[in-house]
Amino acid sequence: MKKKRPVLQDVADLVGVTKMTVSRYLRNPEQVSEALRGKIAVALDELGYIPNRAPDILSNATSRAIGVLLPSLTNQVFSEVLRGIESVTDAFGYQTMLAHYGYKPEMEEKRLESMLSWNIDGLILTERTHTPRTLKMIEVAGIPVVELMDSRSPCLDIAVGFDNFEAARQMTAAIIAAATAMSPIWGRVLMNVLSSNRRGTSRRCLTPG
Repeated sequence: MKKKRPVLQDVADLVGVTKMTVSRYLRNPEQVSEALRGKIAVALDELGYIPNRAPDILSNATSRAIGVLLPSLTNQVFSEVLRGIESVTDAFGYQTMLAHYGYKPEMEEKRLESMLSWNIDGLILTERTHTPRTLKMIEVAGIPVVELMDSRSPCLDIAVGFDNFEAARQMTAAIIAAATAMSPIWGRVLMNVLSSNRRGTSRRCLTPG
């Protein structure tokens, strides 16, 4: 038989306060006296209470959640990115809602639609190319959006990263200047390592004029 999940009223009854007082504590502990904060915290722990965010979401209140869309879960780079994100969200009392789409724009679209249905407060993306429907959903959502890894303009809202185009241009120019004899070597390296936009830049650097 499924055990009944403790509700807000159970916590209030155990402490001897109103349900509104417990709700106020959960939203902002500083609004409750220090003595009462301790009692409510003990009651929450004793009952194993888990907050239900559904009412907040249904009432269009803040979800205290940040959506993060990653193209890969096996790439160590994105593991470090996620660690960095959660070090900040944890500090500010936000949850991280993570989804993986395997570098497939159509899958990113589906994952985003699901995330937005939970009324997330912000969105973090790791690529700059999206389907028209994805862009439309982001526009309609009207939430802050941060794009990582590539800082090229224009961006949807905020971009944090580096300029792949400029990095490839400088790297290619440096190799050419160092030694023309190295051309066969760096050509193979570039094809294996660089992203498509970097390869495009390299080809331009090799084109006279």
